[in-house]
Amino acid sequence: MPDAGPVAHPLPARLYLQPEQTKTTMTTYRTLNRYANSDLSEFRNLIFGHTAKPSGPALQFGQLFHAWVLEGVTPTDVTPARFKQLQQMREAVLQNKFARSVLETALTEHVHLWNDVQTGLPCKSQTDIWVPESRLLVDLKTTSAQTYGEFLHHCDQYSYDRQAAYYLDGAPDATRFVLLGVQKKAPFTVFYFEASACRGCVEEGRKKYQRLLGDIQRNGFTPSSWQLESAPIS
Repeated sequence: MPDAGPVAHPLPARLYLQPEQTKTTMTTYRTLNRYANSDLSEFRNLIFGHTAKPSGPALQFGQLFHAWVLEGVTPTDVTPARFKQLQQMREAVLQNKFARSVLETALTEHVHLWNDVQTGLPCKSQTDIWVPESRLLVDLKTTSAQTYGEFLHHCDQYSYDRQAAYYLDGAPDATRFVLLGVQKKAPFTVFYFEASACRGCVEEGRKKYQRLLGDIQRNGFTPSSWQLESAPIS
């Protein structure tokens, strides 16, 4: 098992950045020497031989969608067909009453930094939608699921319960975590799943991430994202 990389300067058990301090490029965020939930997935895949989530074009598609919905960045250098697909997905989100209401007051792409209570390891998250007055976190997913049941299966397959627990434990005063899954094909249904309201979901997710952080503490692990070339903060 590879040795752990450089560790960030020790912080209190919980430390959060102010909104004006959290506007970073994605590369800058990823290269922060703190463990993200995606880093835990990379570690899990390494030690258990699990299949990683889709990357490459699928990852780029998701990034374009998030940037348009959350930051208002219209996609460029895409085919007309891909642009139309992204546009229809975005319109589906904006026509969804719940999504539209939270986006009106949310902090988007908000970075949270903290040290894990159990292990002391430095952690981070970048929440899609954070609504402090509602104590609500919302994560936006693109999905190939054709039914709500299939979307729930994907939630289990990709350990979204672990993400829910990790994000809730790392966010100030957050008590609710909602997943919105947007179909990538017509009819572009927006699936709603509140993990924090699902009995035992967050608790099981917490056990998952604590086991992984414990293994990282004992064995060491340097995520591949820490080795990327960092981009300037914008």
